[in-house]
Amino acid sequence: MDNANEQGGERRPGPPSEERVRLELVLFADLIQRLESENRLAEALPFVIEDPDEREARRVVREMEERKREMMEEWGESWTPDEDEGSGS
Repeated sequence: MDNANEQGGERRPGPPSEERVRLELVLFADLIQRLESENRLAEALPFVIEDPDEREARRVVREMEERKREMMEEWGESWTPDEDEGSGS
């Protein structure tokens, strides 16, 4: 039995193998060369080289937009938060 099962915790993946890292680098290099040959590298650069903090911020914004969309579908698009403020007086 492995350590993760003995401790009752989740099994966490280890670092990627050398072969996996090599493959990802080759694919990344291929992407850069393809974008360059199509004269699109400059416009794609912000998407090719992305700051991890910016990626996380974009994920949070996408998640918030999805939740808002779901709430609007559930409550109806005509409702706004301001409608409830004056109803208590």
